This record gives sequence, structure tokens and C-alpha cells, in this order.
Amino acid sequence: MISESIKKQSKQIFQNIEAIFDVVNEENIFNMAGVFPIWKQLYHLLHSMDQNFVNPSDFTEPRFHSKNLNVIFMDTGNSLSRQQLWEYFLAVRKKIETYISGLNDDILEEIITFRDMRLTKMELIIAQFRHIFYHIGYIHCCFKILNGETPEYIGLYKVIPEK
Repeated sequence: MISESIKKQSKQIFQNIEAIFDVVNEENIFNMAGVFPIWKQLYHLLHSMDQNFVNPSDFTEPRFHSKNLNVIFMDTGNSLSRQQLWEYFLAVRKKIETYISGLNDDILEEIITFRDMRLTKMELIIAQFRHIFYHIGYIHCCFKILNGETPEYIGLYKVIPEK
């Protein structure tokens, strides 16, 4: 079943994000790699998951969000701490896990409208997977540039026990 594969891949995504949080602290999260601070990349990633993974037409901004805070190239004068991002990650993960626990192959074929495009729910999830892993890779590169090491990468053959 395709829906079971989505559940497994989502778990892997969450493990990779947790691995990033394992190396991010309250100091290095504000480091610049390229032209963007790490916290901004991480928030953009989480915000996109929150907004687009489940139902983009029924999205409510998180209470701490301010206009354009999720736009990577815009400096709003605001920032988020590691703790705020961690708590947001936990909420987004719970939301997505609840959603995918009810998925089946018929639901994945349902058509939704996303930014004036008609897509299946499965196409939207696949697009999110691509977007998520782009940013995970970008954040890994930031740490490689700054520290000479990357966070642990959890791939298809790497299984880590539940925390």
C-alpha cells in the first residue's frame, strides 16, 4: 500500500529533523551559512510542512508567526529560538502523524486545489517530501561549512530506535 510507504518515509523525515535538533543549540542556530541563518531555514521547513502537508486550504498560522517570518530571504527583524522551533516541530509532527494515520490509497487519489493547481493528495505529499529533503540537505551543508561535520543522516537503510 502506498499509504504505508508514506508513513514510513514520514517517520524517516521526522528522524532526520530530530538529528538536526541534536546538533543545533541556542548559539549556533543563529549562525549564518551563506546568507541565511540556520533558524530561518529550519522555520521555513517546519512552516511549509505545517501549511502544506495536510490541507493547505485549512491552515492557520502558528500564534508566534509574524508576516513573512517563514520567507527565507526576508529579514523581518524577528527570530525564533531553538526551544520555540523544537516545540513547533513537535506540534507539526503530531499534526502530520495524525493525518497520515488515517490515510489510505483512495484518499491519496482525492483531488485538491493547491495554489491554483489541481493535484492529488499524494502529489502534494510527494512535493512536500522533495521540499523537506532539499532543506534538510541545505541545513546539513550549513553545518558542514560551519563545523566541518553534518548532522546524522537517516536514510533508507538506517534505522534508529524510537526515543
